[in-house]
Amino acid sequence: MTTSSTERSAIHSLTLRSAAAIAIAAAANQLGVTLPEGAAQELAAAAVDLIITLGLVGVAVGRTRARGPLV
Repeated sequence: MTTSSTERSAIHSLTLRSAAAIAIAAAANQLGVTLPEGAAQELAAAAVDLIITLGLVGVAVGRTRARGPLV
């Protein structure tokens, strides 16, 4: 079964990844660094994945602490 673009989650959002890729390319340009073809997109995908993973870990830790005794 295929999913439509309206059913896509934030993790797979092309807009989010594109915005991150543009920001990375702009920052590299300001620093005078020339990125190879597709490097900004790969870095953006990795950054988005890392941020989402760390957010989920933070939520899990917060929920665990909320269920335990208050010290």
